[in-house]
Amino acid sequence: MVEEESSKFLNIIMERDSRQLEEAYSLILEKKEKPAEEESFDIFLEKRAAGAAKLAHSAKVKGGFATLTAIHFAAKAKPYAESEKWHDKEGKNEHFKSKAKEVYEKLKDLDSLSQKEFQALMGELEVWGEVYIRSTKPNSIKL
Repeated sequence: MVEEESSKFLNIIMERDSRQLEEAYSLILEKKEKPAEEESFDIFLEKRAAGAAKLAHSAKVKGGFATLTAIHFAAKAKPYAESEKWHDKEGKNEHFKSKAKEVYEKLKDLDSLSQKEFQALMGELEVWGEVYIRSTKPNSIKL
């Protein structure tokens, strides 16, 4: 009888704990998803620029072939800075798209580019593309 009562008690505790764990996990997932969707454009630019700078620095320190990676990520600094100045201006989306197209046109002439120029242009294109998409579709980031 005591064993049966203990078993029932343990089952009740385990069910309660299981429900609490599921609720906690759901809250964690909910909070994890909110920042990317609700994050302001300023914070998005700030975080992306900081991430690119960090990667550029670590690749530069590593040296060798990682230097191309450093060039790629270092080239993102200027477009991010320009995007910060444009983020609240009229016509920003057209500006971002125009800058992406400008870089894309330069990439079309692959035969004239050095590896360093190519890496820098690809870094710039990524920034203009992601900034344009983030600006026109702010809820498209679902990580």
